[in-house]
Amino acid sequence: MSDCCKFVTVSVDRYGDMPVHNLLWRECAKSSSDVSARMAVIPLVQEARGLDAGPRLVQKLIGFADHRSADIVAKVAEEELAHVSVGLYWFLKVCEMMGRVPGAAFRDLIKEHDVVMRGPFNYQSRDEAGIPREWYDETLKPEVASNLSEVHDRLACVVEMERENASLNG
Repeated sequence: MSDCCKFVTVSVDRYGDMPVHNLLWRECAKSSSDVSARMAVIPLVQEARGLDAGPRLVQKLIGFADHRSADIVAKVAEEELAHVSVGLYWFLKVCEMMGRVPGAAFRDLIKEHDVVMRGPFNYQSRDEAGIPREWYDETLKPEVASNLSEVHDRLACVVEMERENASLNG
């Protein structure tokens, strides 16, 4: 983390000088009155953008021979995967508690809070984090979305079985 702090100190006059610094706080303000919106907007949109943009930025920095910055950005992007996965877990829990269908709730909340989903998407990282593609990719064909939903449901069953096994063995 100290490398990251040094990087920001050297690269930016002060935190808040760059427009991107305020984006997260603006989205937090938009979702401040609704926990389901907060869980949809922050980890599943904003932090997921780190999954999308991180690898591209790393490649650009390497192209400029800035390997130190590339390493820092790669580490931040790697950490976003856990943030997104944990956010998804809690979003699903909140939806369950509220009796909402997660995919429909996600799309409704994004629309309701006027949040823009921007590509290009890093499907591999988003899949690894567990976000179903049909939640965020409007270009996905219905038959592909259906197949992905089935895979997601099967994975959810496997995760639940593993969780139950862990509690029996632990």
